Amino acid sequence: MSAVPVLFILGAGPKIGLSVGQAFAAKGYKVALAARSLTEGLGEDGFLRFKIDLASPDPAGIQKAFAKVTEKFGIPSVVVYNGTYPSFQRFQEVTGRAYNG
Repeated sequence: MSAVPVLFILGAGPKIGLSVGQAFAAKGYKVALAARSLTEGLGEDGFLRFKIDLASPDPAGIQKAFAKVTEKFGIPSVVVYNGTYPSFQRFQEVTGRAYNG
């Protein structure tokens, strides 16, 4: 295990994901971010970034990202999965029940 703790955020968009990364970095963590919108590489802020589509049915992308984080920073101490997959189905189609909210 790395002497410095490592945070890996999957689904690290510009709002919640990046804010969580900054909070952990302030506590001394090395931070790796993965999202569709990122450009790969080491940023000026020291964050390691990966471009990844979490909606892909192929888990190889996630496995490769974990391998890269481990290679560059060490084994992640904390992993945050903040990925979403938009669904435009109506509540009734998904649950079989009518929404009574």
